[in-house]
Amino acid sequence: MNLKISYDCLKEYLPTKKSVFEVAKELSLKGMSVERINEVGQGLDGVVVGQVLSTEKHQNADKLSIAKIDIGKKTPLQIVFGQMAKIKVGDRLPVAIAPTTLPTGQKITKSNLRGVESEGMLCLDSELGISNQDRVTFFDEKVLPGTPVAKAMGLADFILDVEITSNRPDAMSVVGLAREAAAALGIKSNWQEPRPNLKITNKLPLSVEVKEPKMCSRYLGVVMTDVKVGPSPLWLQMRLLQSGLRPINNLVDITNYVLLEYGRPLHVFDYEKISGSKIIVRKAKAGEKILALDGKTYELKSHHLVIADAKVPVAIGGIMGGEESAAVENTKTIVFEAAIFDPVLIRKTVRELNLRSDSSDLFEKGLHPHSAMIGILRAIELTQQLAGGKVAGEIFDSNKKEYKPKKIKFDTAIIKKHLDIQIPLAQIKNILQSLGFSVSGTKVLTVTVPWWRAGDVVYDYDLTEEVARIYGYHNLPTHLPEGQIPIQVKNPIFAWENVAKNVLVGLGFSECYNYSMVSEKFLAKAGFATKDLIKIANPLNEDMTVMRNTLIAGILQNVADNFNNFSDFKIFELSNIYLAKGEKELPNEVLKLTGAVYTGNQKSFFAAKGVVELLLKKLAIKNYEFRPTDPKCPLWQEKAALDIYAGNKYLGQFGLLKQSLAGNFGISNSVALFDFDFSFLAELASTVKTFQPLPEFPSVVRDLAVVIDKKTSWQRLSQLLEKADVLIEEVEYLSTFTHASLGTDKMSVAFRLTFRRSDRTLKSEEVDEIIKRLVVKLEKDFGAKLR
Repeated sequence: MNLKISYDCLKEYLPTKKSVFEVAKELSLKGMSVERINEVGQGLDGVVVGQVLSTEKHQNADKLSIAKIDIGKKTPLQIVFGQMAKIKVGDRLPVAIAPTTLPTGQKITKSNLRGVESEGMLCLDSELGISNQDRVTFFDEKVLPGTPVAKAMGLADFILDVEITSNRPDAMSVVGLAREAAAALGIKSNWQEPRPNLKITNKLPLSVEVKEPKMCSRYLGVVMTDVKVGPSPLWLQMRLLQSGLRPINNLVDITNYVLLEYGRPLHVFDYEKISGSKIIVRKAKAGEKILALDGKTYELKSHHLVIADAKVPVAIGGIMGGEESAAVENTKTIVFEAAIFDPVLIRKTVRELNLRSDSSDLFEKGLHPHSAMIGILRAIELTQQLAGGKVAGEIFDSNKKEYKPKKIKFDTAIIKKHLDIQIPLAQIKNILQSLGFSVSGTKVLTVTVPWWRAGDVVYDYDLTEEVARIYGYHNLPTHLPEGQIPIQVKNPIFAWENVAKNVLVGLGFSECYNYSMVSEKFLAKAGFATKDLIKIANPLNEDMTVMRNTLIAGILQNVADNFNNFSDFKIFELSNIYLAKGEKELPNEVLKLTGAVYTGNQKSFFAAKGVVELLLKKLAIKNYEFRPTDPKCPLWQEKAALDIYAGNKYLGQFGLLKQSLAGNFGISNSVALFDFDFSFLAELASTVKTFQPLPEFPSVVRDLAVVIDKKTSWQRLSQLLEKADVLIEEVEYLSTFTHASLGTDKMSVAFRLTFRRSDRTLKSEEVDEIIKRLVVKLEKDFGAKLR
């Protein structure tokens, strides 16, 4: 959470003469980090307050007007302006006198607009760089024409952008930050609880019923009458603008200022719009709707909490008020609301309605019940000062239990144990008291936690942290670590992961990262059974209900997302899948390597086969073999898939995906997949490399073609050829030929044999003799005949 806050506003509760930079430094070292400091009021030397003397339409432009502006000099300024606002005679507003440059970088020069000279510009707040609002600030009669705008607006200030940790909603306010800054500076904040005049005049009826005390643990409401709705004073508008809040009217601005000043969300209702003068805190009725202050209508569910009158909802509890009950210009009587809502309820409602507000941000963090009374008292005080309001009834309180502060036993000896430093007892007490804690005792202190810290200070080590940060972490002693540095135990599987990834990326593959959480329907699309899946107890959405038991479904979705944009591509994923072991056992995580080769035609199979062979070669896995995949496997096209084994150990498989399964993902062309159990690959992989000297003598190459049975695999044929003679250095497949002349069950396989001796040059006769023996062996084992 970040808070933008005026330094002048902070100093109201921080009695110090230190500069903003000194305060920011101490606050960052000992509390909340000040991320940046923005100086406002700079670059406005050429902008003054001007009073409109006259206006008239531009004769040559329908959308332009001409104004005479008094800027405190004898000769008025002539300015041509557009439809920026409803400007009338007597208005006092910011005027930029040409030539000048505004803080936004906009240059103002004298210009001729459709034949009329313009000597400056009427300025919006956004053009002055004081907010992002396209609005005009109007000044009252006390501000004389010609007064510099920076002085009139009180802009000689600094805006601190402070990061507030999420466990400290109490510091998400001017008062809370002033407490922190005071403790960091070693002084005391001068904040006091508000004490408005609660004398009741002209009592008006209001009944409040809290039907859901678990959802709303405390609800306060008070009626005020004789209020005069209008613009807020300039100081209040500027403080809201500098913190990123938009001024609306004095009543709404008061609730926003209490939010900024105290970190306390409030809401104001028009009393006359509360049907039956009754407020009910209840669950919404299914299908009930409310028009919220953001102008949108929200349909509510039966578990949402609403603030309702006798007929309809007037606010979504803790999030946003309703448009139809809002305080407007003619409002005379109001109801202020301050409440405490369940943080979990607020988070769920915000998410379901996709509706977030400054109030919900604070309620989500959890606010203390006492803050509700403090907030409503401050709202009453400001309304009496700024809108002339009078209290018209007692403050209703649904939970009047007296706050009993928590007390913690704090043995100061743990300071030395935890921080390795002896801090004097008096200094420990001063630090805790500066933070608002009450302290008594000597060695073992009794520390009373203030209400605003009840949420995050619970144990004695929390107090140790408070002492440490205010004492200054930078003041704690530093020691180099001692002892023997532990030897890092390397997991070899990580190294093999890198090898595999580098091989695949070198082949043009792209790596994918998919969610481990999927839906049952998603897995079923890829042909996988959905029983025995690991179900997620609290899924994020309906597409993340189970843990995946395969990577294939995700890879196919990646193919579906890309095949319309690329004619061919290759992708892979190396991640865990999750297989159920038992009801009370953790799942079995299996590391899988799955990839897809998409060429748009049947060549995908051979491309995938080449990838598999190269990968196994780079991992130095030898003596593997391809076996026909079980035809009952639902993934593959008939006779277009192979299993990979090393001995009797199954490593994985590859093949062409069935077109029906590809169609489930909208893939129209053939796609080849490979799927490895990577833990087995890593187990068999080897770093041992055998180096051989370069050959000294030339090789002899012979091409042969034999006619064999169609059922004979090249793998079996090549294995026989490689083992047939020690002089055979390499066996290379060339082609396969089929023809009616060979027979329906026969085929011709062509291959190339490379022969070499290491001690001398081979003679042609020696090679011929080897080939004769080889042909005999092929005929004996496979019934092969030489073509």
